[in-house]
This record gives sequence, structure tokens and C-alpha cells, in this order.
Amino acid sequence: MSLKDSWQEFAASAARQASNLHIASVNDKVRDLHQRIHQRHPAIARIAVALYDPEMRRLKTFVASNDHVTTPLAGYECTIDDVPSLLAIARSGEARILNDLSTIAGSDTVHSRWLHHEGFLSSLTLPIRHNEQLLGFLFFDSRERDVFTDQVVADLLLSGHLIGMIVTQELASVQMLVGGLRLASQFAHVRDLETGAHLDRMARYARLIAREIGPAHGKTDDYAENIFLFAALHDIGKVGVPDRILLKPGKLDDAERTEMRQHVVVGLRMADRLISDFGLDTLANIGMLRNIVIAHHERMDGSGYPHGLAGDAIPLEARIVATADVFDALACARSYKPAWTLANAFDEIERMSGAQLYAPTVKALLDCRPEVEAIYQRFQDGSHTL
Repeated sequence: MSLKDSWQEFAASAARQASNLHIASVNDKVRDLHQRIHQRHPAIARIAVALYDPEMRRLKTFVASNDHVTTPLAGYECTIDDVPSLLAIARSGEARILNDLSTIAGSDTVHSRWLHHEGFLSSLTLPIRHNEQLLGFLFFDSRERDVFTDQVVADLLLSGHLIGMIVTQELASVQMLVGGLRLASQFAHVRDLETGAHLDRMARYARLIAREIGPAHGKTDDYAENIFLFAALHDIGKVGVPDRILLKPGKLDDAERTEMRQHVVVGLRMADRLISDFGLDTLANIGMLRNIVIAHHERMDGSGYPHGLAGDAIPLEARIVATADVFDALACARSYKPAWTLANAFDEIERMSGAQLYAPTVKALLDCRPEVEAIYQRFQDGSHTL
């Protein structure tokens, strides 16, 4: 199959998927459903979704709808192995009903302590699955005991199924776009840093950074998840870079460097064409994709390209992806350089902090060094699953 035929096949699939997309974000949809559920069951004070990363075996908060007295649990991650009760739900595929949360008072997880602190006394937990794969968990929480009677549970199972479909559809639609573009890039022989392992690592570094700094910028957990999905497309414009430049063993001359830098403009054109042709303008947060593609080579002091943006003029998601991309580029081998040690890569981004890279994004990576090292060890060239 030729590149043209493969691209057309992907385009047809994307067009079919695009017809299923909606304007509202997952957050908005969950809040709307919570309002409707609250009318029938006033005791349901919180609905939340946590996603599961099977490669890292980690759970992470995603979206939540809370009543006005709840302090949100945001930016929280843990390994599923540290929560045996959820691991049991994942294995059984069955809902868990707890009508008296004092029965788990002895649990020392952050989530359990938070539930106790917020005064929640009963809960219903459902696994979210797609094609036999665990995507995450859905939580219904109440500040009253014995809320989840058979009748209430039967009603909430229907709502839970709908929320699971919303989450699955939203993620699958974006993942389809991401996966298709990555496949197209492979057809176009983008063999530079765009290995699967690089994309897996830098996307997870970006999500980690977004998780850490998001709250200070008024961002919720779904922002971090969108960055995770869109980060892999940051260099799609390299489809148009000739191999003599892309794979050159050594430094580029001025003319070659100018041609290489055009990949961000080409990438934005590709993204805009896809968004327009497939009717993706209504997809929540699609502007983040544009920002990441065009601005991830901008630098805080204005020395970057293509527009020489500086400081806050650079979109936050581009600042996040820039730090993740630079860090992983330092730590992996390229056609023109050997891989740096992680220690040296950490030292270098710390040196670049403030002048070139956004200081809070660098601090986030430095503060989460064990997680960064775990991601680096898990994803090596030759194996990728983003």
C-alpha cells in the first residue's frame, strides 16, 4: 500500500470518527450528568473518573464533578498494586458497593485519607472497560451511609455505562487521530527522534509536568491527559524534511537549519488541514494541538522559532512539551550525538531553566525525578505502546 493510499484510508476512518465528536468536554458532560443524577438522588455528592495507564500500572485522576463543599482531589496518581480493592474490581469486572466507608478506615492511601477528610461515608465504584481492556474507574460518593440500595445502584449502573461511553469515545477519538498521524509519519520515513519510545517517554514527561503545574494555572486533570495525547504530534511536520537534513550526522549549516525549522509551519498546516477536513473544530481542546505543533520550539527569552515568542506569549502547553522534548532529546542518541546520562540531562535543563525553558516545568521534572527515571527505564527504543 502506498503512502497516499494509506493516508486516504486513515482519512476516511478519521472522517467517520469525527462525526461522533461533540463540542462539550468530558468534564462538562460529567458535570451535566451529575446535575441530572442529583435531581433523582440528592445524596450523590461526587462523581469522578480515574484513568489507568497499563504500561506503568498507574491510576491517575481525570475528571470529577463535586458538590460545592468538596475540596477536589486533583493531580493524584498511584500504582494500582497499591490499591488492592481496585485491583480486585479490575480483575472481577464487577461493581463495588460500600455503604459504610468506616470499614476501610484502616487504609493509608492518599485517596482513602481524602475520602475520610471530606466526610464521605458510602461509595459505588465501577470499572470502565473497552474491548476487554481496563481504561479506569468511575466513582459515585456520598456523605450519607446506606445510600447505595439495590434500586439506586440499578439506576446508577445505567448512568455509569453512559459516562464510560463518553470517556471511551472522547479518548478513542483523539487516540485515533494521534495514532493515525504517527502511522503516517512512519510511512513518510520520519526516522529521526520520532521513535515510538521517544514519543512514549516525552508524552508521559509532559503529562507529569502538566499534572504538577496545572493547578497553579487553573487547569484540571483532563488538561494533562490532552497534553499526553497531543504531545506525540509535536513534530508531525518533519514528514516534509528531507532525509539528508533529518538524518545528517553532524551539525546543520545555516541553510539546512532554516529548512529544518520549517517543520513547525508544515506541521501546523497538516494539523489545520486535518481539523478542517475531518470537522474536528468542535473537539474540546483541539487548539492545544495547534499550540503544541507551532510553538514547542519557542523559548522563554525569545530566542526560539518560528515567531520568536517570549514568556507568557508562549502557550502553556507548548512550554510543557518543550521541556519534555528537550529533556528526552538530551537523554537519547541522535544521528548527530550520543545519549547523555539522565544526571547530565537533568543538569542541562536546570541550566536552561528560566532563560530558555519555563522554570516551573523544569522544577516539575526535577521534583519528580523518580517518576521520570521509571518512565525512562520502561520505554526504550524497540518497544512502544502510546
